[in-house]
Amino acid sequence: MTPVGSMGQISKRCHSAIAVLESTVQGWLTAAGHLARPDPNPSATTISQTYNLARLLQTNTTKLLNTYLSAQGSPFSDPGFSALGLRWAGVPVATLPFLAWRTMGDVERLARNYGAYATFDAFLQLVWDDQDELCPNCSELLAMLGTARAQTRGLLANLTYIMAAMGIPTPPATDPLTSEAASVGAFEKKCRGYVVCREYHGWVDRTVRDFTLLKAKYPA
Repeated sequence: MTPVGSMGQISKRCHSAIAVLESTVQGWLTAAGHLARPDPNPSATTISQTYNLARLLQTNTTKLLNTYLSAQGSPFSDPGFSALGLRWAGVPVATLPFLAWRTMGDVERLARNYGAYATFDAFLQLVWDDQDELCPNCSELLAMLGTARAQTRGLLANLTYIMAAMGIPTPPATDPLTSEAASVGAFEKKCRGYVVCREYHGWVDRTVRDFTLLKAKYPA
């Protein structure tokens, strides 16, 4: 016959073993639940980061445009200079009707952003080359153009990741410029650079609005 004291000890050990087993099973179930639960917004964090980058670029592009105009001489540097009607072939224009912008689907919205910044990547390099020739001592402007291009590539990298995570193919890579782009006259180069900096600023403003919508739709 087993002593009563021994029976009590065995009972306590059994209860302890059961408690450990229950805790272990519960841990497995919790871990399995975490592993099985899909992330509903795999690109949400990058969308938020892209919004923050675009907000930073808003300030930078304003400074870039003002610095560019100041370095070009008259009439560009004249107080109140503006030539909103001036366009340059191939430079993306951000303006479009409100309802067309507001009702745009995610695929088109992201694809248009990607296409615009892929084009600006080339144009910003061209403007840097022009200014290095026309104003080689404009070190601040040249540095700002270099930074703008680097940040543009950062935006493109983020857009590529977001589109891949959402199953959206990125547009095929194209080169919007030919070698003849470098052969225009000095005044035309100044006009082209102005249009590039102005429309780049406009596109960054639009990207902030685009990612304000996307950030609300896909919260991190």
